Amino acid sequence: MEKKKSLQGYLFVAIAGSLWGIGGFFVTKMSDNGASSLMTAFAGHFLAFIPLLLFLLAKKGLKGLKISKKGLIYSILLGVLTKGIFKLSLDTSMTLVGVATTTILMYLAPVWTSIMAIIFFKEKLRVYQSFALLLNIIGCFLMVTGGNFTGINISGLGLTLGLIAGVLYALSTILGKVGTSGDDSVTMACYMLFFSTITTAIFARPWEHLHLFINSSFMVWAVPGGLLSGTIANIFFLTGLSKGIDASKATIVTSIEVVVATVAGVFLLKEQVNLVGYFGIIVMLASIVLMNINIPKSKQITE
Repeated sequence: MEKKKSLQGYLFVAIAGSLWGIGGFFVTKMSDNGASSLMTAFAGHFLAFIPLLLFLLAKKGLKGLKISKKGLIYSILLGVLTKGIFKLSLDTSMTLVGVATTTILMYLAPVWTSIMAIIFFKEKLRVYQSFALLLNIIGCFLMVTGGNFTGINISGLGLTLGLIAGVLYALSTILGKVGTSGDDSVTMACYMLFFSTITTAIFARPWEHLHLFINSSFMVWAVPGGLLSGTIANIFFLTGLSKGIDASKATIVTSIEVVVATVAGVFLLKEQVNLVGYFGIIVMLASIVLMNINIPKSKQITE
């Protein structure tokens, strides 16, 4: 029963990563309609929060908003740090050093998660799992660069913000695992999105861009983007973490996001990926499989 619950948790986290992966498509479409990166971030969080709030009220009434003090604190930390500040650091880094360099820095997250999980949860990585971690980083590097390293840019601030984005991405798994231990994951997601909306609003100043919300071309992409990559993805992510899965494995599984983002870019945005990039996809998928298989220890085999 416990094994089935754990597998379900990893499946939910993988679904969340996949939905985050297609988020770039909706962001691109919103940008094409005149929205800045700050406004796409705000719209994504705001339009994820509203339907989730309405869903909770319709299903449970005001009781659906009941949350413990611990749950509220973790919701604030998740919303402000791992959603709001993370998004601002990520987007700013991309403008300074480019998408490829920032993506590579962000997907050092499995390393940071593993270190945090060892410190806080006493998790232990076996040799083959450490190898899977290395494969994940190599696969991401190959997929993003396509073997062309000339696109990597150097900027002190840009590199720092990219690393910060990676650490905050890793922190979302750690905080989510601890924070969902007692409260309903849907309620947690609602509060998290509420605080991320406030955080991004401070920087995006949406009241100065109200014309976007009466622009049908913008809203036709913003609404489904918020629902899929915001509402549904975060519910799956927090629900998956509440199943008691390993934090170090969870971040490797969510790295399927970059695979889905690459594939979505090819089919939906007509982007080009070379053979090295496709090899990187295979390596990343292999790392996810390797991280989640259970190879018996030699002592267990002998017994």
